[in-house]
Amino acid sequence: MTRTHKRRPLAIAILFGFLGTVAHGAPVTFSSKDLCVEGVAAPLEVEVAETRAQRNRGLMQRENLAEDAGMLFLFDGPMPKGIGFYMYRTLIPLDVAFADTDGRIVSIMTMTPCPHDDPRRCTIYRPGRAFVSALETNAGFFERHGVKKGDRLFDPVEGRCDLAPGDESMADNN
Repeated sequence: MTRTHKRRPLAIAILFGFLGTVAHGAPVTFSSKDLCVEGVAAPLEVEVAETRAQRNRGLMQRENLAEDAGMLFLFDGPMPKGIGFYMYRTLIPLDVAFADTDGRIVSIMTMTPCPHDDPRRCTIYRPGRAFVSALETNAGFFERHGVKKGDRLFDPVEGRCDLAPGDESMADNN
């Protein structure tokens, strides 16, 4: 099977999902929440994409993203390692961190906008590992903050991110 054939089903599925949402005229809205990234002091305000329509829309057509913001993609179960993200109709460069069921980051990539009108010509960014969530931020966010594979995504405790779950040895005992 050629590389083109491997990419086509995913791209077509995403495209049809997006076109179906647009064709019905239903606006896609997102809830938001705070999310911690291990090693980053303040929580990010993320929009949550948990339905197919939300995941298909993602950050398409956005002209900017606040520095302390992102989009969290949640899936109903583990996504196979061959599945990935692409930047069709996405205008801003993004980082993506794919995470496992424990919130541990299994892969981080920087994605660039796709210049093509045909989504089948867009690069697909695959983590090479199964994942259940993905966090998109502005490109360079993870590098600027020293976030790496193996770090975790987690909910804040009392609005704070200074302790990753399970790291009691690093607790701030004020």
